[in-house]
Amino acid sequence: MSPSPSPPSTGSGSAKRKTPVPEPANTTTDEDGFTKVPTKEERRKMRKLSKHRPNFQFNINEFRYGKKIGIAHVRDLVLYMVAEGNKPSWIQVEHKSFISHTVVLFVPGLLPSHLGLDQIPTISCMPFSTTPPAPIAGSSSDPLPQARVPIIPKLFTYACPTRAPGDDRKLHSVLNSLLMSPIPDSLKKQKEKEARQLADAATSSSLPPFLYLLSSHQMLDNDYPIPSYISPSDTPVIPGLDLSTLPPSLSAALSGPTNGTGDVHIDVGIGGSTTSMSNSNSKNKGNRRDDPWLEIPRADGPPEDGQWPVLAMDCEMVLSEDGQELARVSILDYDTGENIFDELVKPPKDIIDYRTQWSGITPQKLSTATHTLVSIQSALQSIITPHTILLGHSLECDLIALRIKHPLCIDTALIYKHPRGPPFKAGLKWLAQRWLKKEIQGSDKGHDSEEDARTCLELLRMKMTYGPDFGNALENMEPIFERLNRNKPVKTSAFIDYSNPRTSLGAKAITAIRCSTDDEIVDKVIENVEGHDLVFGRMMELANVQGWNDRGITSNQFSPSDLDSSLSRFSDRLKKLHESLPSNTALVILNGHSNPLPMLGLTAKRQNWERLMKTLGGADKIPKEDRWMTEDDRELERVTGEAREGMAFFCVKG
Repeated sequence: MSPSPSPPSTGSGSAKRKTPVPEPANTTTDEDGFTKVPTKEERRKMRKLSKHRPNFQFNINEFRYGKKIGIAHVRDLVLYMVAEGNKPSWIQVEHKSFISHTVVLFVPGLLPSHLGLDQIPTISCMPFSTTPPAPIAGSSSDPLPQARVPIIPKLFTYACPTRAPGDDRKLHSVLNSLLMSPIPDSLKKQKEKEARQLADAATSSSLPPFLYLLSSHQMLDNDYPIPSYISPSDTPVIPGLDLSTLPPSLSAALSGPTNGTGDVHIDVGIGGSTTSMSNSNSKNKGNRRDDPWLEIPRADGPPEDGQWPVLAMDCEMVLSEDGQELARVSILDYDTGENIFDELVKPPKDIIDYRTQWSGITPQKLSTATHTLVSIQSALQSIITPHTILLGHSLECDLIALRIKHPLCIDTALIYKHPRGPPFKAGLKWLAQRWLKKEIQGSDKGHDSEEDARTCLELLRMKMTYGPDFGNALENMEPIFERLNRNKPVKTSAFIDYSNPRTSLGAKAITAIRCSTDDEIVDKVIENVEGHDLVFGRMMELANVQGWNDRGITSNQFSPSDLDSSLSRFSDRLKKLHESLPSNTALVILNGHSNPLPMLGLTAKRQNWERLMKTLGGADKIPKEDRWMTEDDRELERVTGEAREGMAFFCVKG
């Protein structure tokens, strides 16, 4: 059995206790049945390894005064083991230098009840035993749930309570806290200097916003329709631009990274290769008809007048039996702010939902439309040239609705970072509130495509005025994989997840692998652990089967038998993984948080209440069952506190 953290000590003695490590066997048997006796030198090495076997010990003194271990503490422990980060005070890693590899598994959906244990109290901070207590004869208390993950107590003697990031009413991203770390002060000063130089170049009034153009890889990963003449690239293709005419810092940024880290990106089970320039995901947007596409021609050289015009675009959609249909197109000129094109479009099929509360389109308004999709494409051909830069928010939706392929695009949903990090994208309404200090999309008559396009225009102007770091909530943070790449010598890392590696926190990992099942996750962790210092994997089946990734499900809508089967499979997968790990591999498992569904249900009720207050104009007009009361506030705080409770497990493979 592999050592796991020592139990909490009691009394006045030491607050640490070592876990005995079994002596290694002195003989082995080969395939032919012959017993091999190790040489004197081999026995010496075996004794040395046994003497210096790594193990974890909780420092109980750090827990006695209510200290709660956060996800960032676990992240810092991983960095300490892999990349000489700061030494943690709450846990001791004995013989750390002998750790060969580190594997971190994020398993949302694993709960104490699945281990036969009571729910973790919000005030609990002490490590607890993973073995369910024996029932007390004659006790009137409710019996504990049945333990359904037998491998956990075999591998881990104790677990540590953790607390997910968040506040009284919200749960923040566990993955972001786990895989993003603060930039070291020495590097921060260097980055600030580089950012100032880049900002000076990027804010020059004489230069177009080249720095914010999407690369073909970014377009592909975000479901943009790709022109046939565009090749895979991590840098934008700007026709006829001579980089030598730009400031050096801007030229270097547009040339892309040259550090040769050798990133490897592999897709397993979902879609095609990330290096393919076809985009099947875009077929899931728009409608099911095979309408003709307009491909903006390739530019043969720089524009004759030296200008790359920027046009802000937004479209409104309605629904027909074929799916989303284009109903309105608004285009604004970046330089003048004028609305240069604003037309309604008549869909070819009968409309089943005008989506007026979002689109602002009504039957009366659309009855005046004379344009069709083909005539709109024809009209836009004289406006969108090969050198035109199109600007929008989630612009791929507008281009798919218009059936237009264009290579020069800027997306405010991508150049402004979501506070929770990728793959999340900030909404345009939130960006306007946060960075422009104005309210949009507040009318009960629905959205206005001109207003949305103007907001994109203003957001880009803020970037052009204050530089690329403006509006970046994560400017002082970096993925831990980037930090490992900077280590001397480089520490190799693998990111194995369900998400697209190129658009996720694993983009900087040396190896990033996309999977579609927990079985694939485990197989790829086993396959890659030997060749990497750190391997991260996320197993999603337990969360999925309990409906955690579907905000519309309630806690009693999943099948208990499905959960039992998933827990059994999880136990088998963890056993298989542990048996396959190389000797002296550190294994860290965390669930991040508890059941979020009660919190999500109350949050949805509060949001509905706020919408009704705006639209109906008063609490007395809102049905009683939809009202938000003081007791709802208290209940939301309670269930949010429970949702933030998690647990973590630590051991070293013997």
